[in-house]
Amino acid sequence: MRKELPLAITFVVALIALLSGVVQGPIPGLGVSIGDIYGNYIGKWMTVVSAFALCLASVNLILVHGRAVARKRSQDWIYSAILLGTLVVYALFRTYVELNPADEAARANYSLIYDYILSPLMSGQWACLAFYVGSASYRAFRARNLEATVLLVSAIVVMLGAAPIGSLLWDQFPAIQQWLLNVPSMTGQRALLLGAALGSFSTSLRTLLGIERGHLGGM
Repeated sequence: MRKELPLAITFVVALIALLSGVVQGPIPGLGVSIGDIYGNYIGKWMTVVSAFALCLASVNLILVHGRAVARKRSQDWIYSAILLGTLVVYALFRTYVELNPADEAARANYSLIYDYILSPLMSGQWACLAFYVGSASYRAFRARNLEATVLLVSAIVVMLGAAPIGSLLWDQFPAIQQWLLNVPSMTGQRALLLGAALGSFSTSLRTLLGIERGHLGGM
């Protein structure tokens, strides 16, 4: 029963989720549709499970970084302390805001923390990543062979077509850029999406049939 019951629950829930977007109309003898069953019952349970998963992830985060702060074996423990402190402050502040919806000052101060602390930090993080992307692009776009040369020329044309200086140099750069984005680039993206869709379908089918049992925790 340790294996059969979870597999049966997985099969039934996955089958209902699959048929909810395909089958319309009430089920004979029940008077409700599969979509109603999915929305009224399974959807709510998914929210509950997601909440428990978030709590579990938070506990794991506190344990991992709490050990790092307690041991202080490396100089990076200060970042773990900042992360834990931020987690506690945000959790307590948001809890107070939710329990006291009439306190407009607290809600405004919470928005200030997000707008003037978290948002600038995220912008700085993306700004730092820009240098890594630039260095990676330089290494990838070296014209060592025919494929790299095509990639280099295409990247230059796309950047010139998107930048205002490109249309000043030649008025056809924007048109060529749009063609590169709409035809070769879109073709590659559709191929990737098709492969990802087939992979997701095969994985879902394996889980539905009980072949894939990774969600059972190795049982």
